[in-house]
Amino acid sequence: MKRMLIIFTFVASTFPVIAQPNKIDARLQVKYSIEELNTLKEQNPKELKFLTYCIDNAFIIGDLPEEKVKANPTLYKEIIIKTIPVSNFFDLKIDILEDKSQYFIIKGTKKLLIVKSKTHILRELK
Repeated sequence: MKRMLIIFTFVASTFPVIAQPNKIDARLQVKYSIEELNTLKEQNPKELKFLTYCIDNAFIIGDLPEEKVKANPTLYKEIIIKTIPVSNFFDLKIDILEDKSQYFIIKGTKKLLIVKSKTHILRELK
């Protein structure tokens, strides 16, 4: 009986750990409804994993390479970001492009926002 109780306690305590990967990050609700997220969870968990990864990893903020901007100014767009560091990519309201990274000069700073391409992000996830 004691052995059964120990086994039951161990099994019951592992359920929350097993269930955690299926949890939907609430920060995704900036862009998606809970219904959309639940549908993704059931029908396309890889896409949900991708979107969750993008929250923190779809972008890089670094120092502005002024010499590169001068050499190719059409490559860089300007963006206003009220709070740096950015805690949720989806707050930026930028669409991720399939095969092209995007470069934004953060207005009022000497910082550059780089949004990675979907192809780049998927390579990181592997």
